[in-house]
Amino acid sequence: MRRSNSNASLALASVLLAASAAVAAQVVAPAPPAPSPPVQTTDTLLDALTCRTSAGDVAGLLARLRRERPSEFVQTERQYGTPKMDLYRLDTPVDAWGNEGDAVVITDDRVLLLVDAPIDTASMRLEQSLADSREAPLSGALDDLHALVVYAGEHPGMQQRTLIGCEYRMPGLSLLANPDDAWRTPTP
Repeated sequence: MRRSNSNASLALASVLLAASAAVAAQVVAPAPPAPSPPVQTTDTLLDALTCRTSAGDVAGLLARLRRERPSEFVQTERQYGTPKMDLYRLDTPVDAWGNEGDAVVITDDRVLLLVDAPIDTASMRLEQSLADSREAPLSGALDDLHALVVYAGEHPGMQQRTLIGCEYRMPGLSLLANPDDAWRTPTP
């Protein structure tokens, strides 16, 4: 008795299909490419407030802030005379040293966050922030050229508030000096 060719063809097709499925199962799909490392974005203002601006970068700090945050650092909200300080209002509050504020004060050698809290409260938040950072150290932010400063605001509009930020201890530094305003500075 003869078998029909169609049954044999069907059986052969089934075997070939099963074999190709087994081979396909063994083929390993290429692994997706490894994710690229996250892009480290830096915030110039936050770096300045937390003493992370290098000695080489601090001189051009105000110009860089004006480029990066033109709506916040182009015009001062208020200027003070003794000591010379400029107050800038931020569009969005920032957090530095465990405190949040929407105003920044820049002096010749300091970048400070104006915190709407008395010094005791701001200091307590600072201490908690430092305690929380023990597992993630400040990575050398505080050294001979960088100092953390905290003090009560005394000028008009700053009473019952605290200034907290970084002092840059570099001879001849003036963060307020702007080369575009050099024509206003009297020559010695």
